[in-house]
Amino acid sequence: MSNFLSKIFAFSREEKRISSSEFEAAVNAALLSDTVADATKGPFISEEGALNLSAVWACVRILSETVGTLPVHLYHRTTDGRETVRNHPCSYILSKPNSYTSRFALLHHLMVSCTLWGNGYARIHRDALFRPVRLQLMHPTEVEPVHTDDDELYYRTYKGEIVPVYDMIHLRGLSTNGYKGKSPIAVHRENLSLTASAQQYGERFFNQGGNMSGVFKYPSTLKPEAYKRLKSDLIAQSVGLHNAHTPLLLEGGMTYERISIPPEDAQFIATRKFQKTEIATIYGVPPHMIADLERATNNNIEHQGMEFVQYCLMPYLVRLEEEFNRKLLREDEFGEFYFLFGLNGLLRGDAKTRSEYYKNMNLIGAMTANEIRAYEDMNAYEGGDEYFVQANMQTVEAARNQNTVSDNADNVDTDSTHQNTQSNEQDK
Repeated sequence: MSNFLSKIFAFSREEKRISSSEFEAAVNAALLSDTVADATKGPFISEEGALNLSAVWACVRILSETVGTLPVHLYHRTTDGRETVRNHPCSYILSKPNSYTSRFALLHHLMVSCTLWGNGYARIHRDALFRPVRLQLMHPTEVEPVHTDDDELYYRTYKGEIVPVYDMIHLRGLSTNGYKGKSPIAVHRENLSLTASAQQYGERFFNQGGNMSGVFKYPSTLKPEAYKRLKSDLIAQSVGLHNAHTPLLLEGGMTYERISIPPEDAQFIATRKFQKTEIATIYGVPPHMIADLERATNNNIEHQGMEFVQYCLMPYLVRLEEEFNRKLLREDEFGEFYFLFGLNGLLRGDAKTRSEYYKNMNLIGAMTANEIRAYEDMNAYEGGDEYFVQANMQTVEAARNQNTVSDNADNVDTDSTHQNTQSNEQDK
């Protein structure tokens, strides 16, 4: 009996977890209720709820999917430079983090969590040799960084486990304390609420058939029964998309007067466009990448694409590389091995630009034909590993030595001519 009661009490004390969508719906229901002041009536934007905004969805999708498609290589430093390592356990763990996740899914999860919640987590499980054998994807709401008084960082999971810092991949966004990123949605919640309000306004406007609000004027006083009947009839005839552009029959000298502001006067369209640009600014994504082509031209789109890689993607990639180097590699391997993202596919430009670059690099002997073919995903051919330079190019030192030899040769020729002249005169 005591065991049965203890189970009941334990069940009653068990924490009930709700999804972020249920939490958002509950908050919005409270904010929009009549018991709340009008000043607080506004949509509450949660991290997952922000995906309902098309611009946020586009920015998060572009960032996460672009990083997910980039190859990650493990390199080994050598005396001649570096070489790619393929049979290392850390190289394998990124290709297959666990039984249900691929490399793309791992990077995609970390980026989505970071761009929405400001933090992306993946727990590292190791073997007896301290090698990573599995990466467990963690939801940002299930992990909380804990900074101790002795300047140590741990991670507390939703199960109450304390995970050391070296066993947690942590992709951190913009942070003010150095160990936990700030959610872009939480920081810009009021800005995003304006976007959601404009979206709701447009939805209500078109759901009402594009009819504007107004007042009905009656020359005399209506009795209560006549007022109720007239109100219900007018609402039934004028409200709703199916009643759009349906003429009203007014009786008894009643007239209609429009009092609301048209959408063009309220800058509805301009607000929608401006908010899209605002969201792109929050994430650092070029506007043309989220279908905002108002100021885009054929000349600047390519340069904006380069800037997207350099100033938007690069900070995320550097953070990921540093996390992989610090926490996937052992201390005796750190510095000798390192991870690096391959960006050649994003930075190579159009066909004309690439051909000019390859030609110049080949003419100065910096790249071989096979190296160029490798960048273009083409197979190598025999003899393509030779370096070539132009025949009419030489070093400054070689040119100086050649001039010295030429001067000496001229002097020798002059002396020889003088001696031949003297010899001919003597013969005469």
